[in-house]
Amino acid sequence: MNMKKKLGGSVLLAAVVLLGSTPSFAYGPEGLFGGRPSPDSALVLGNPVELKNDRPERAESVLEHPRPDYDAVPIDIGSFEMFPTLELGATYDSNIYATPNGERDDAVGTIRPIVNLFSNWGRHALAVTVFGDSNYYSQHADENYNNALVDLNGRYDISNQTWLSGRTGYQRLAETRTSPLAVNGSEPTTFGVGKAGLTAYRGVGKLKASVDYDYKRFDYDDTKADNGAVIDQTQRDRDEHVMGGKLAYEISPNMKPYLRGDYNIRSYNHNATHDSDGFETLVGVEADFGGITSLDVFAGWMTQYYDDFAVKKTLSTPRVGGRLEWNVTGLTSVVFEADRTIEEASSMDAYSSYYQTGGSATITHELLRNVLLEGNTTYSHSDFNGTADREDDSVSAGLGGRYLINRNLYTDLLYNWERRYSTEDTSEYTRNMVTLRLGVRL
Repeated sequence: MNMKKKLGGSVLLAAVVLLGSTPSFAYGPEGLFGGRPSPDSALVLGNPVELKNDRPERAESVLEHPRPDYDAVPIDIGSFEMFPTLELGATYDSNIYATPNGERDDAVGTIRPIVNLFSNWGRHALAVTVFGDSNYYSQHADENYNNALVDLNGRYDISNQTWLSGRTGYQRLAETRTSPLAVNGSEPTTFGVGKAGLTAYRGVGKLKASVDYDYKRFDYDDTKADNGAVIDQTQRDRDEHVMGGKLAYEISPNMKPYLRGDYNIRSYNHNATHDSDGFETLVGVEADFGGITSLDVFAGWMTQYYDDFAVKKTLSTPRVGGRLEWNVTGLTSVVFEADRTIEEASSMDAYSSYYQTGGSATITHELLRNVLLEGNTTYSHSDFNGTADREDDSVSAGLGGRYLINRNLYTDLLYNWERRYSTEDTSEYTRNMVTLRLGVRL
């Protein structure tokens, strides 16, 4: 997939994730650059350019279709191509504090500069994503927040079917009010996430093997309470390490079963009771069926050890999930996603973690070559582990459209509805959001 396709047919309704939609779904509609907020509120980006594709050839979705009259034209900088974009948006939010009663609404203005830069070398590759996300509330200035992100991905080709890839980046973010971990201060909690990772890949005949290491560092800022006191957030600062490997067998170019195993360490600076380590083992298959349907489905087991927590020191549960992309026709694509994970309850004393189980369905239709429509629905269940009992069920649904005016301008109109049900009454909320946005490709 090249960058021109990705930008030319990129996100519709799901781009609202960067405007503050809930991060509490195990899976959700893909956002800008194939990214979505993870349950810990960090942003997970898909590579803006596929640095190396060892997956089977797969179906091309409606969003990936080339649109020569409307696709962005890159700015050539030596052996790099740059795609700068500026988005200006306005959102109506019916419940900015995500509360069950006494909802406050507001209008939110957004300024979002975005730059993608990627190499066009014959060998090796480098891709850089940078964006800012500034949000201003018309009546509740304390809710103003600024997100910023820089993400680098690179690949070094050693020989055919052998390469090293690396990634690093930093995110400066505000935790959304809809997060189940939000401490509900007088303003949103801000935090930083640094990350780095390395992958080594080797293909020998039909066998494909890779090993990975990923590191994340979370640093949270103290948050002001409504009474002026300071809510200490240092107990959430932590390091996360994940080491793993994958072994696949190429039955055919479009069919690869695989085995995967990972070991993780989650280490807190000032909260030893939340320290843990764990592992997961998975068996899965990646496949493409006739260029119409592509599939990545897996099943396995995951275990996490919280040795210093008061109760439920060992969590062990199945993990089942995957992604199905189906091109119903040449003009309509459907994506189904599902996953189950063990997430950190970093801001809670009563809970060490929670099981996160969820899924989504997203349908995209090309009404005209320059008019794209999208709808989605998501569901997520959070089951908290600790000395108390809490369960959340979150659902959302949305509709949206993108009108490509020309290769330099586009506009989006988006609507999203969210509802969380919880055994903890104060955590329930309903929210409606309407967004109008103009994008300028510079």
